[in-house]
Amino acid sequence: MVVIAITGANVGVGYEVARQLAAVSEVTQIVITCRSAKKADAAISQLVQDTGKAKTFFEAVILDLGDLASIESAIGSFPSFDRLCLNAGGLGTGKMHASGNGMTDSMVINTMGHAALVDGLIANGKIRSGSRVVWVGSEVSRDVYSFSGLLPQYCGKFGEKDIDWAISKNYDGCQQCCGCPIQVQMGDYKNAKIIGHMHFVHLAKENPDTHFMTVSPGAIGGTFAYTAAFPVKQLMACMPCFFRVICVTHACSPAVSTQIGSKRITDVLTGDAMWASGSMPMSPKDCGGCCFWGGRGDMADNRPMVRFLADEVLCEKTAKKVREWNAKWASTPPQQMAMDKAPMAAWQPGSGDEGVADHDVEKTPQGASVSPEPHGST
Repeated sequence: MVVIAITGANVGVGYEVARQLAAVSEVTQIVITCRSAKKADAAISQLVQDTGKAKTFFEAVILDLGDLASIESAIGSFPSFDRLCLNAGGLGTGKMHASGNGMTDSMVINTMGHAALVDGLIANGKIRSGSRVVWVGSEVSRDVYSFSGLLPQYCGKFGEKDIDWAISKNYDGCQQCCGCPIQVQMGDYKNAKIIGHMHFVHLAKENPDTHFMTVSPGAIGGTFAYTAAFPVKQLMACMPCFFRVICVTHACSPAVSTQIGSKRITDVLTGDAMWASGSMPMSPKDCGGCCFWGGRGDMADNRPMVRFLADEVLCEKTAKKVREWNAKWASTPPQQMAMDKAPMAAWQPGSGDEGVADHDVEKTPQGASVSPEPHGST
């Protein structure tokens, strides 16, 4: 008897994972989160229709990961569960988050909101010993050469000095000279996924009695691509099979790709644990194991393949920074938070020191290539 909770389960990968989980015999209840009761009711009605399950098989929690008050309310509302899939998020707007918390929109909706949720659930005893927590990551957290020119490539380089930059600055790279908004969107998304991967695998070290891992559904397009700027949205809408032909996506059809990618997540949420706690199963290297090209194929643990993702000290420092930023978000009224300020490493919640200083950062990690590139991943 297993109860599984999924954030952002009213559309896309989250909905498909819920639909697939309903067919797994060990799963006895599914808890979905949505940003409104209207969306939750519609999703559950559709799930009942698609799965043949009783309405009581599904439960909903209202959760907006861009709103701390909503996160705090959801922490109190979550029923008991055995496994948690942190799926909600998206490409983001390519702008700073509307709350004025000093972080990029993509960073908040993909990573920081989930980090605050998980810390709150742990503090309230709702993630118990033996639980399984899966954060949905992406291949864009490392290089993906098939999209060179749109998504930034850091050539395996990301260091401590880049953490605040990734959280608090919209990627601009070549955007201002090329006039290509997709670079900002994809750069922000890449940074959100880098920070998320490192934060959540560090939680595996902090919480040895809980199984933490990050997993990617791979390149699927679908609802992810609908919010993308030109040319990703147009290419995925008009010629999705192009991405399959160049060995990026799972299938020609975004719907089929979503089913295949979602199955990756369904598999790690059910049955015996297939991967060690702290692992990062994603698409493997292509071209005979020579390079990271697309987002398809059988999964492999990418953590040992990427130096900064495998760096436990850097992951610990990243988790510390994530909590500093979330503490600042919680303690500072939005109108008082300067968009271009970063909390200093020495700042501690409740210290009385605002801990804010000008943060002079580079626009890409030191020594990295600024050859931008996008990715059709989740």
